[in-house]
Amino acid sequence: MLNNPLLTEEQKTRYRGFCEFVQEHVEPHADQWDKSQGVPREVIGLCSEAGFVGGIFPEEFSGGGWDAVTFGLLNEAIGAASSSLCALFTVQTMVGTILAKWGTPDQQNKYLAPMAKGDMIASFAMTEPKVGSDIQAVETTFTPRGNGYLLSGSKKWITYSAMADIFLVFGKDKEDKSMACIVPSDAPGVEVIPLKDMLGFRGAHLSRIKLNDVEIPAGDLVGKPGLVMSYVAPYGLHYGRMSTAWSSAGLLRACLETGAAYASERRAFGRPIMDHGMIRQIVTDMGVDLEAARHLCLGASMADDSHSPGAVEKTLIAKYYATRAAVRAAADTVQIMGAAGCHEENPAARYYRNAKIMEIIEGTSQVHQEILGKSFCKKFRKR
Repeated sequence: MLNNPLLTEEQKTRYRGFCEFVQEHVEPHADQWDKSQGVPREVIGLCSEAGFVGGIFPEEFSGGGWDAVTFGLLNEAIGAASSSLCALFTVQTMVGTILAKWGTPDQQNKYLAPMAKGDMIASFAMTEPKVGSDIQAVETTFTPRGNGYLLSGSKKWITYSAMADIFLVFGKDKEDKSMACIVPSDAPGVEVIPLKDMLGFRGAHLSRIKLNDVEIPAGDLVGKPGLVMSYVAPYGLHYGRMSTAWSSAGLLRACLETGAAYASERRAFGRPIMDHGMIRQIVTDMGVDLEAARHLCLGASMADDSHSPGAVEKTLIAKYYATRAAVRAAADTVQIMGAAGCHEENPAARYYRNAKIMEIIEGTSQVHQEILGKSFCKKFRKR
């Protein structure tokens, strides 16, 4: 990335700093976080001190005021070493960007600065046991009571919810109007059940959240009822997809570096396996995929920074391509390494498990195919 002429000198300097942080504080410990199934709170503290947690938040709320490209570069650097840690920036940014745009002044003053400083961890509580990408089908209910509501339902697979201080919860009222609200994790009626032994993202503190008639003041609602799933949620998901696309590019880079290094050192039939054409072909495909993923991610973030009307679609394209490419690269890395890549002592096994999650979170690859396919057909149909 440092040789990319599209990056400014400031962006290159920040990226260099991100990579140095990763080398010192992330790479040596990523495997252990996976085994212990949790990124330690002190590591999040280090990220906060470095200004990473609220980097893209507005400066008026103690954020870094970063552009989308710089935010993407952070995700690429962290994602190359730990998908679990990178997921923190994904969900923190999803909630933070929503509150910065749709939150009331009281909500912004109460939550954004602590979130930007890393003193408050937030989770994006959309997914339910029976509801994933079809966000219109959520079953969590808001029932009017006095000057507020009673919130009931269940959320599952919620990233960083096991250590979160607040949740941004999505649901519907009795008239089927979409709604969202802020819920403190220690509110009466909230039960958080950590989920262990995930396929990937094992250190990302996933949990199930049970909401048992939780009292919600009207002042904690976010966005206008009825418009939440059309405007509020997609706004946060846009940045979640941006984060995931860049993180997948980082994971792809890690796969290429690991696989190519092994192919250069491992010998078979009297020569390095890199000298065998079939291995060179695999490495070539990984390298080309990395270049393509980086350009798509950069183009999407630059479109967001310029407020281009095509930014959302470009981010969908980047997320779709980068996540699928990361899955291919992870599988190829294991293939190159053979038995060595199938054991947990080797990071290739972790890359393989984490890569598959990328194709599922913030909208599955199949959902993106549906959206993009319709868009391309409409755009290029003969008139």
